[in-house]
Amino acid sequence: MRKSLFFVALLAGVYGIKAQTGNVGINTPSPASTLTVNGSFAATYKTVTASGTVGADDYYMAYNGTGIGTLTLPAAVSGAGNFAGRTYHFKNTGPGILTIAASGGELIDNQNGPGVSSIDIPSGYYAFLVSKGTLSGTTWELVLFSSSNSMPSVSQTYLFSSAQQNAVKQNCIATTGSAWVKTEIKYPQGMSINTANGVDLSTGRFTAPTEGYYMVYGSAQFDNSEVAGQPAFAWCVLYLVKNFATTPNNQLVQNYHTNPGIFASGIVSAVVHLNAGETVSMASAAQLNNLGAQYQVTATSIYGYKIAN
Repeated sequence: MRKSLFFVALLAGVYGIKAQTGNVGINTPSPASTLTVNGSFAATYKTVTASGTVGADDYYMAYNGTGIGTLTLPAAVSGAGNFAGRTYHFKNTGPGILTIAASGGELIDNQNGPGVSSIDIPSGYYAFLVSKGTLSGTTWELVLFSSSNSMPSVSQTYLFSSAQQNAVKQNCIATTGSAWVKTEIKYPQGMSINTANGVDLSTGRFTAPTEGYYMVYGSAQFDNSEVAGQPAFAWCVLYLVKNFATTPNNQLVQNYHTNPGIFASGIVSAVVHLNAGETVSMASAAQLNNLGAQYQVTATSIYGYKIAN
């Protein structure tokens, strides 16, 4: 026992550890807080390149993976061992997307609703989280989420663009009755900018990689010059649609023309909130004066980017 006390006293002398009224100080004789350090501080720095579980010995984790990765926070602990106040720092230093996920049914409090099961950290972004010590619901709190750059790079705003040249025409089903028939515009032979692989050219849909607000623009030319008989349009309308495959379709905005002849142009734009996995696409609808069954659109394009979380 005497040897143990002597060893503790020796360590205290070597490292300058002082105790005063229940407080502990390092390199200070008068610690005014529970722990006062008069000097530098260091904690574990770890670089990871693949998905995994965040451990009790982790503190700062830099994700340098080339693809999508997930780091799962530790599960809440009841009673002895509860780690309320434990902090973790995450930085995405690679080109892929890093997801920080809560364990099981636990949630992360991001101060925006009841909590989320995970948060995505794009390349160049940093997140700071702290354990709330709770056992269910929002067990973690997002303290800070920020970018290393004052202006995010293109890859961080999920820029997307698809366009077809004037030579490529899409056949669309015309409305012949009272119910309008909407056709989703596709880009099977189009050119694209496809950050995070968000655009499906076969459907024309942009899928949001992460929750947030997106700016979307679209344009198209209604052109019946190559349709048999060159029928004129009774009316035509261009849409931006959220989640086109759902019923009913969520029309965000429209551009309408009545009796424009055999040509009409349309431009649409909108700011829309999307949850991760929700889509935005452009669609058209038209009726012909001779009630024909088909019309064409050409020179179609859609582009946009994420503007805020």
